[in-house]
Amino acid sequence: MSKLKKQSEVVTGFDYEILDSEQRIVVQQRTGEIKERLRRSAQDIWEIGQKLTDVRSRLKHGQFETWLKAEFGWSRRTAYNFINVYETLAERANFAQIDIATSALYLLAAPSTPQNVREEFLQRAQEGETITHKSIRQVIEDEKSQSISTPALPEPSQPLTSKKPEILAIIPKEPIKVETPALEVTIATSSSVSPVVVNLNEIQSSWFLLEKQHFVFCGDTASPQFIERIPFAALAIAITSDDWDHDWLIERAKTVIIFPESDLKEQLIEQLIKMFSASGDIVIFPWLPSRDMIEMAHQLNRRVFAGDPSIERCRQAIAQSQLKSQPLDYP
Repeated sequence: MSKLKKQSEVVTGFDYEILDSEQRIVVQQRTGEIKERLRRSAQDIWEIGQKLTDVRSRLKHGQFETWLKAEFGWSRRTAYNFINVYETLAERANFAQIDIATSALYLLAAPSTPQNVREEFLQRAQEGETITHKSIRQVIEDEKSQSISTPALPEPSQPLTSKKPEILAIIPKEPIKVETPALEVTIATSSSVSPVVVNLNEIQSSWFLLEKQHFVFCGDTASPQFIERIPFAALAIAITSDDWDHDWLIERAKTVIIFPESDLKEQLIEQLIKMFSASGDIVIFPWLPSRDMIEMAHQLNRRVFAGDPSIERCRQAIAQSQLKSQPLDYP
């Protein structure tokens, strides 16, 4: 029996012999009916995620969120529950043959769930075990307590959002270390780096390297394409009026500061950078509401991992920095 299975196994089976014959027949019948519906629910969730992913690829930035709210009344977080199941578990399970609760499926597919935990529970589901949210969460918490200590968060007096999401440990998928001058980071392999300066008017969804030390992603910063390439940082500053779907940040930075764009004041970002990081530290910006954020961090000798779902805001931040930009070609 694997380590994960030992950690989470509490009950191996229900003793139906304690029931009288009539109760036993009804309960066993209902058990089969529930499991059959769980299988169908998992399959439906995967298929919805597939269709959402297709629609998202056909709409421009901002249109997808508008479409979600108009047609279904959904937030991005709700949609990404489905999308994560499709993108993360696309080739890892036959959902018509497994018993897994909807909440457990979402947790299993979340970018913050360690890959070894995901694979273990999928294998157990394929072997016929019914998987619950509680069992997955317990194993993740055990993994987290063994591998990392929870980073200290700023005191309540600091500008944190009132939302305090439940956060799980994060382990990147098959990370490869790439060295750049003055910076060693965990990042996916780059097959080529263009030696020419980027034409800012032609920037599309992609990664860019600025002055061989800052990494900027023009695209969805709640997606695995961004999350899996972010190293542990001294500070993460999340300034957004969007739905909060960046819970993973709290396990990726020593200090995380979250506040809405409406609270952004002149010099506030500079003050936060100076207060919660030191020269040479890595700082994460998953949104770029102020075009001078990258420029400011560079002047303060911080190393930046940044991005924005808006290609235009991303373009403006790169242009404002006046740093030499090179596109990174990731597989």
